[in-house]
Amino acid sequence: MQDFKRTALALLIGGIGGGLFFIADLPLAWMLGSMCFSTVAALRGVNLAVNGTLRKIMTAILGVMLGCGFSTDTLNAMSRWTGGLLLLFVSVALSMWLVYLFYRRIGKFDPITAYFSAAPGGLNVMYEVGEAKGGHGPTIALIHASRILILVMTVPMIFRYGVGFTGGGQTTSLFGSIQDVVGDGWLLLAALIGYIGGYFCRLPAYHLMGPLLATAVFQMTGITDVSPPMILVYAAQLVIGTAIGARFLGTRFRQIRHVIGLSFASTTLMVLIAAVFAFLFAETIGVSAAGIVLALSPGGLAEMSLVALALGIDVAFVSTMHVIRISLIIALVPMAFSVIERIWAKQAK
Repeated sequence: MQDFKRTALALLIGGIGGGLFFIADLPLAWMLGSMCFSTVAALRGVNLAVNGTLRKIMTAILGVMLGCGFSTDTLNAMSRWTGGLLLLFVSVALSMWLVYLFYRRIGKFDPITAYFSAAPGGLNVMYEVGEAKGGHGPTIALIHASRILILVMTVPMIFRYGVGFTGGGQTTSLFGSIQDVVGDGWLLLAALIGYIGGYFCRLPAYHLMGPLLATAVFQMTGITDVSPPMILVYAAQLVIGTAIGARFLGTRFRQIRHVIGLSFASTTLMVLIAAVFAFLFAETIGVSAAGIVLALSPGGLAEMSLVALALGIDVAFVSTMHVIRISLIIALVPMAFSVIERIWAKQAK
């Protein structure tokens, strides 16, 4: 009951923010509004939380929505994404190296905290492994949480008001159509297969990646070509945005402003790297510059994919790149640290 009350309060506050942003016609309104209002409330000590099961359900729905960004033409497009994968690898390595140096020399972090804070993704894994290895867990968690917050708050605004991007997101009706009932049934089946299959296959973020992959298969093979109704898009935005803000419960801005300032600077650096790569290689890869920026931006898998979905920017490409990015980071960053740790030990001798 206590968890229900905290979740209801969080969604009420987030819903007010989302509604106001929606009325103001701001981009990604339900996510940005709920995130801003819940963040302020959490920093002021309001006891907020978002039920974990609810968040997983909404994330699974998001996975289905992202999977609907694929089509029968996507397989042909994937053959042109080899250059995008190369850019992704270079971007992750370059970003992590530069940000590590930034945290060591400017932030004065210890090596372990700097290393796991510099990873451009994998909040939960970087926090858990980094703290277990001797890093400062709260700093690692705050760096990653604020990185996601900063990106989701700024990227849609920059696209809308900074560069005048006018691309549209999904155009389905608010509650769907009776003609889509059969297609919606296929999407529900894809969600269930993906969720369960992702869990047993131990996919990272299985509640998102499983439904995404299953739906993508259904779409690319032509089994269905419908999209979920917009009401589900708004609900996913509301829950995920509120959950981002609720992460800051128990912190005070005056206590964390230094760390958030460092996170803002490092996030800006990583986005600039993505923008430079987009400017140089968009035409070569055959993907829009906006799509490359979103694909290489170091936000959360769910959050940045939702930005692409809401803005209608190369959804299949962006979500695929983020799935690969998160998988690489979760698999390789802790493994690479074991090698680096042995090198440090030899140097200490």
